Amino acid sequence: MATEAEILAEVEELGRLTEEQENILYNITLKQDEWGRQSTNLLLSQVEGSDVYQPMLDREYLTYEVFNHGSGHEIASLYVTLKGIRYCILFKDELSPRRTLNPAGASWEATEENKKRFGLA
Repeated sequence: MATEAEILAEVEELGRLTEEQENILYNITLKQDEWGRQSTNLLLSQVEGSDVYQPMLDREYLTYEVFNHGSGHEIASLYVTLKGIRYCILFKDELSPRRTLNPAGASWEATEENKKRFGLA
């Protein structure tokens, strides 16, 4: 299991994920946090060799299992690893505000308006 120091060293050497990759990783992480080890399913052909997903697999932020229930399509069930979760925690202050809704499901603007209304801002 990667420590925060190891992740930061990797980021220094290889750079951060792209904004698109970070958003995907963060969204899958939140989904897993809410519902346990809940997978995100994509066609395997969309994952393997993809410019978006393959770097996250190579850096072990994501992992997957392949399912094929007798059809011509193989399904990759994506899971965020503990290393991926730690990456999201390290950069949460940047990743969270990118989302349309805050973690409570309210718009960011509504949250700011309520803070002002109740003297919290």
